[in-house]
Amino acid sequence: VVGNKTFRRSTMLTVDASQPITISVPANSESVPGQVLMLQGKPIGEPVAQHGPFVMNTQSEIRQAFADYQQTQFGGWPW
Repeated sequence: VVGNKTFRRSTMLTVDASQPITISVPANSESVPGQVLMLQGKPIGEPVAQHGPFVMNTQSEIRQAFADYQQTQFGGWPW
């Protein structure tokens, strides 16, 4: 629950950084523990294309990112 609204899991929210928010889990909830990732940034005024873990400006750049990943596995880094 954020404020007085209930959201399903894996939901992205946009909140006003100048206003306080309250995040809570109802006492009668049977859900598993959750995680919250909060990010803040200023709009950059550019288009956004997203697919899977990749975020670029165009679908063409997304396709190139997938091709690069498939070819190099991100440079072979030992994840």
